[in-house]
Order: sequence, then C-alpha cells, then structure tokens
Amino acid sequence: MDMNTRVMSIVGPVGIGKTTLAVELLNRLIRHETSSGGRYHFQCNVMAQASRGTSNRNIRLLRDILSQVSPAAATALSSYPSDAKTMEVLVCLVSECLRDKRYFVIIDDIWKASDWEEIKGAFPNNNRGSRILITTRSTRTAWACCSDSYYGLVHEMKPLSETDSERLLLAKAVGSVDGCVPNNIKLHCDEILRRCDGIPLFIIGMADWLKEQGLQQLHQPKDEHQGFATHYEEQVPRLPERLEQALSSAFSDFPNDDDSRLPLLYMSMFPYGYKFEKDRLILTWGFTECVPLSLGFSNAMLKAELFFSQLVDRNVITCVSSNCKHKQDEAEACQWQINHFMHQFLASKSAEMGFVFTTTTLNLLAASASASASAAAAATTECGNQTSSRMPRRLALHHPDPLLPSLLETMDLSQTRSLAVSGTVCRIPVDKFVNLVVLDLEGWENLKDEDLLQVCTSKMFFLCYLSVRNTQVHKLPYEIKELRSLEALDVSYTQITELPLEVFELIFLRHLDLRGTRIRQLPKQIVGRWNISHLLVGGEGVIHSIEKAARVPNNVRRLSMLETLATVDLTSHPASFVMALGDLRRLTVLAVTWSFHQSTDRDYCEALLSCIKKLERLESLTIHCGLGCSMEFLGSLEKSRAPRELKMFKVTAGRFASVPPWIQGLWLSFVQITVSNKQTTTDDLKILGELSVLQCLILGLDFIPGQAIVIESGGFSELQRFLVYCPIPWLSFSKGAMWKLTYLQLKFCSTPASQICVPSGISNLRRLTEVALCYNEKYIHSPSIKMTVEAVTKQVAEHRNPIDLFINGIEQDDVQEADDEVTEITIGTSSSTNAGAEDDAQPVGDEATAVVQCEITEAES
Repeated sequence: MDMNTRVMSIVGPVGIGKTTLAVELLNRLIRHETSSGGRYHFQCNVMAQASRGTSNRNIRLLRDILSQVSPAAATALSSYPSDAKTMEVLVCLVSECLRDKRYFVIIDDIWKASDWEEIKGAFPNNNRGSRILITTRSTRTAWACCSDSYYGLVHEMKPLSETDSERLLLAKAVGSVDGCVPNNIKLHCDEILRRCDGIPLFIIGMADWLKEQGLQQLHQPKDEHQGFATHYEEQVPRLPERLEQALSSAFSDFPNDDDSRLPLLYMSMFPYGYKFEKDRLILTWGFTECVPLSLGFSNAMLKAELFFSQLVDRNVITCVSSNCKHKQDEAEACQWQINHFMHQFLASKSAEMGFVFTTTTLNLLAASASASASAAAAATTECGNQTSSRMPRRLALHHPDPLLPSLLETMDLSQTRSLAVSGTVCRIPVDKFVNLVVLDLEGWENLKDEDLLQVCTSKMFFLCYLSVRNTQVHKLPYEIKELRSLEALDVSYTQITELPLEVFELIFLRHLDLRGTRIRQLPKQIVGRWNISHLLVGGEGVIHSIEKAARVPNNVRRLSMLETLATVDLTSHPASFVMALGDLRRLTVLAVTWSFHQSTDRDYCEALLSCIKKLERLESLTIHCGLGCSMEFLGSLEKSRAPRELKMFKVTAGRFASVPPWIQGLWLSFVQITVSNKQTTTDDLKILGELSVLQCLILGLDFIPGQAIVIESGGFSELQRFLVYCPIPWLSFSKGAMWKLTYLQLKFCSTPASQICVPSGISNLRRLTEVALCYNEKYIHSPSIKMTVEAVTKQVAEHRNPIDLFINGIEQDDVQEADDEVTEITIGTSSSTNAGAEDDAQPVGDEATAVVQCEITEAES
C-alpha cells in the first residue's frame, strides 16, 4: 500500500474540459465519502485558482488555500516587509495546517513550472495518501509538477469523439439528441463540428450561437447564403462571448510585449484551416520582423524556434499531418495547424490592434471609416485601438468577396508591408502594393503568369519575401531581377520548368525553394556569383521517387555561403562532387540520396567520409539510401573528426553492422539508424542510451533476436519517441527504463510463432501515452502477428496511463476499461451530472473521470 503524497496533472488546450474534470472528480469524492464508509475520505478538500497576474500570483494562491484550510490562520496573517518573507511564511503555515491531514488539493490553471517550484513546499509528504491535482495548458509544466514522484501521472485530455461532439451540439442547440434533424441543418452542424475539433467549450459556444440565430437562416437553401462558411463569417464578426473570454485568457498567458504577441498575431495572416510547416512559419516571422532582427537574422531565427516550441507546449498549435505520428519521417514532415476559433480570435484581435486585416475585418474597417471620415484621417498608426485606419499594414485576403476589388481601389495601400492571397480571391490590384516587404501567394488559384509578371514590374523595391508555392504558375519572368531586395523566393510545387539566369542577379537572395518543380538542372551560373545560404532542390529524397530533384552543377564548392542544402541526388554525380561538398564549410544542414552502387564503390565511400570530416558546423545529416545499402564504411570515421555540432543523424534504408562509435558524446537529439549484428545489440543500446539529449530514436534491427533485447533503466534520460523496426519486436523494458518516453511504435512482420518472443514491460514506461503497431495487413492472421498484437494490447489495457493504441494507423477503441474498483465508484453516479453547472461536465466523460479517480484512490487498493 503506497501512502506517499502524489501529484497528478491534467493537461490540454483551452476549452477541453480540464477544470470541469477536476471539479467533477472533487464532487464525486465528496458524494462518496459517506456512502463508502470513509474509504475514500479526505480530511481536507481544497480547490484554488492560480492567478493570471504577473506579480504576487503565488502569494494570492497560497492565501486562498490557507483561507480554506484554516480561516483563522488566514485572518491572523500579518503583513511582512517583502514578498519573499510573505511567501516563506505562507508556505510554512499551509504546510503546518496540512501536516496531520489526508488532503486533496486542486490547483487550477498553473501557467509555469517555476510557480509549482515556489509553492510545492506547502504540501507535505505526510504518508497519509494525500493527492494534489493540477490543471495546466502546458505539457512541460504538467510533467515538471510530477517530476518529484516516480508515480506522478499526467492525464492528457482528449477531444470528444465525432459521435459525442454531435450529441453535445444537438442537445445544446436544439434540445434533442435522437430526434430527426433536417438535412440542411445537419450539413451546417457537420461544418461547425469540423471547426470545433471536439473541444467542448467551442461546441457549447457555437450551440449558443445557433440558438440565438433561431436556426431560421439555416433553413434557407444553400445557394441563398453561399454555405455555412460565408454565412458564419458575415454574421459572426466576433466570437460568441463564452469563446471570446476563454480565448482571451489563453492570449493573455503570453507576456504583453511585441516579442511574444506579434508572432502569435501574425498567424491570423494564414487562411482558415491552413496547414503549415514549422520552417515556413519561422521564416515569415523573420521577414515580417515579428521577431527582433537587432541581433542578426540567425539569432532571430533561434528566438523564433523557441517561441514556436512555446506555442506547441501550450497547445495553441497542434500537429495535424497524418504522417507525423505513424510514418518514418515524422520528425521532419509534420504539419501544424491553429484551431479555427483561436484563429478567428487572433484575426479579431489583430484588427482591433491594427496589426492585420482580413477580408472580413477589412469590410468592417471600411464601414467604420465611412461612418466617421474624420476618425479615418486621424488613424494612420500601425497599432492601437484605432480600427478606422485607412492604411492597413498587413492584409490577408483568403475569402472571396465581390466587393473586395472595388474596396481596395478606394484605399491607400502604399503603407501595406505584408500581403497574403489564396483560394479563389480574384482581381487583386497587386500593382498598388508598391511598398510590400512580404508577398505570400501560396495556394492562390487565380494566380497567372501575367500576374507574376506584374509583380516583377511594379517597382516593388522593398520586397524581401515572395512565395508562389502550390500555384499553377508555369514561368518565372526575366523581370524577376527587378525585385532587387528579394531575399527569399519560394516556387515549390509549381509548374515552373526553368530557372532564368536573371534570378542570379538578385544579389541579396538567400533562400531558394525549388522542391516539387519541373526544373531538372540548375544553370552553371548559380555558382560563383551568388550568396545564397539555403537551397532546397528535392523533397523527401527517397531513391527512385517520382519527384526528381534539380541537378546541382559540379562546381558546387563555389557556393561557399551555403548553410542548407537538401535534398541533393548524389546518384547522378561523380565522386569528385561528393568530395567538393566538404568545401562548403558553412553548411549546417545536408540531405542527400545515396545508391547501392555508391555504397560498394571505394572512391565514393572515401569521398563521403572526407566530406563529413570537413563539415565542422554540420548540425543535421540525412542520407536516403537505396535498399540494401551497407553504410558500414561510415563507422570508420574517427571520433575526433566527427562534426561536434551534429544534432540530427538520419540514415534511411541503409544498414550498419553496429552503431558507429563516433556518435558517443555528440549532442544528438534525433537518430535514425539500422543495425544488422545482433551480437552487438547490448553495446549499441549502451551507446545510444548515453546520448544525453536524445529525444527521438528510430531504430531498425535487421535480424531476428535470439533473446529478449532488454532496455535497462538509467539510459535514454530524455527520450520521448521510440520507433523500432524489427522482424520480431522482442523487447523487454525494465522498471525505470526510458522514463520520459511518451510514444512507442513497433513495426514487425510475420515469423515463426513463439509465445515468449513478444514485447514485455510496457507497464514500466510510466509516461507512455501512445502506442502504434505496424505490419503488413495481408498477414493479419499470422500466429506471430496475433501474439504480438495481443501481448501489446493486453499491456496497454493494464497500463495506469490512458494510452491511445493505433494498429496500422487505426485507433483502437475501448482497449482500456476502468477496473472493478472504479466501476463500483462510478455506478449510479453518472446520471447526477446532468443538471445545473455540472451539465457541461458530462462531455468530459466517465472514462476520463474514472482514469484520474483510479489514481486518486489507488492508495486504498
């Protein structure tokens, strides 16, 4: 029986139901104190809201807790000359009051891990089975609060299923779950649910809006209101109040300064539902000065990377690419998305501040200006609350509006610095935007070659960033040279077949993206006259891919300023070219393809070794190999000659006999490697386990293990994602192994069946939240496949954490069920959650409540 004090965290984005779950759990525990005969009795139940203020928030929090634990002590609390002394006294008082009690404390909405560090001393480990439950939007904070206890639990809140989302929307909007709903209303409900992403607060907020509308407009034929999207954007320029308040709180989490809020506001430049790549967002932040450039472009990009990580950690943006979780290239190929309602909130906020205007907010701006011409003349500043400004600095035109062209003709666009256009928007007078710095035309369906020519001839002398990505443009005009300040040009995934020589007259060009084009050969003039630093010529880089990379000239060494080069097809180059890559001493990112023939050719192998030795600044090395390539020659690289800055080492399809010893001591955070010698497995795991900052490991084991491969405790201290490809995934995880691991993927095949050759010890992966199994579906009835799937499924079902199990990309429902004790607690209580304030708790579900309740009551079991 474990009676230690335990800390649990509930984490998830705004509106997911964290507080609702915590309150429902507290109410259930209180209701059952009597009926259980004291079995679940806590002598002290406390719930406190963490303050959103920036100063004294922890003092206010502990005062609140003290007032609930001991009102007399709170009233008698003296004033102290410093906040530090006040904090010290409060920690001591709360701790003293709780010392002899079994307590249950809920702290709602902690923002920073440092806040927990400051207050945790107030909660003594008194060996009475006490529990502390924390809710937060930050994954990092959630784990930090539980880090002091091996048995700490983080419960990640999941969105509602499609069925539950629909039931909630209909129940709130029309008062019926099972009744017949007209088809046209059903279509609109589907669109609402798509935008809500299963977030209960968003669903309830939109249900309120539907009730206010009375549904009368939704009964109109679709062609009368142009679909829900148009109707909603026109009728709801602002969010329902319930949603606005919640999202405003999330926005306020970020410091009130330009460095933190401008990058977030800039995301309103994207179209609704847009899926973006991390590198693209960070690059545009830099060119639009959303991150300060005073310390140089490189330092600004590093700052942008850190801010991007904050957005991910706080669940403001989420990974949406289907290939992110279950494909080999998950670390690179992820796409990201911001929730529709957060996006709409940012669009409204940006317009309020005069930072960005969209098609909708621009119309509101024009209406306001027409009503007050004098106010329009006065409001010419970039920011502030002057929403009648007639000089928008940033425009995002993604929604077709027949009045938009005439509206733009009446506006002064000379001060517009950023313009984004996409979709079916038409008749945009691009020649009027003469002072643009950023022009983003990605996905603009109506972009024609003549429009691009107009851009190049409109004397846009300040234009630094131009993207025509994913358009039907066929030709880069010779007049491209007139964009004399251009630093970044993205023509990826267009129909362009040739790179005109005039591009090389752009002396400031640093970023060029040619992926997915029909360009097959870069002109020789690319070298020697160009200071380009980032050159992307190929996509995934897989051998024999339909997509072919543009061929780089052989005298590549003259591109001396290159920092990024990806993905170069080395199969079409001589060994001297491979050797010459080593002369690009500034290179930090290199991705290449490598053929089976080259892996058996001594000259090529020595050339690649020589290249790697010279690239001292290299941070990322990716080698896409032909099937069966032996890469053992790379193992001969001397440890002293390995790139000391290397953070990512990825070799696809190629094999090593064992892990190259030279990677020891490197600061690698991502490794993908396949080894074929089962005799060295123990040593290989030791080398990999000692990589102190390794976060993602993709390990191929090209052999059938003769015994269990044991993952011991002590190594892999930072590993979060582990993907294993092995014919028989005979892995055994010891207690304490990979203690930060959250994602495990096993890819295996059909082999002679053996009951003992199955994974074990998955229950020892204490932070695990997701497991994926992959195999060829035609062998679904294979005994070995069945045994492995059954063994893993059983361990997932018995795991203390809520775990998502995917088999060949399909999520398995009802794998985990509440145990008998939790079932006993829950029976007969769910009906009581249907009334009053608790009505909104029902969408959270008995399953989520049971999971956390099981942990709360575990000490008695």
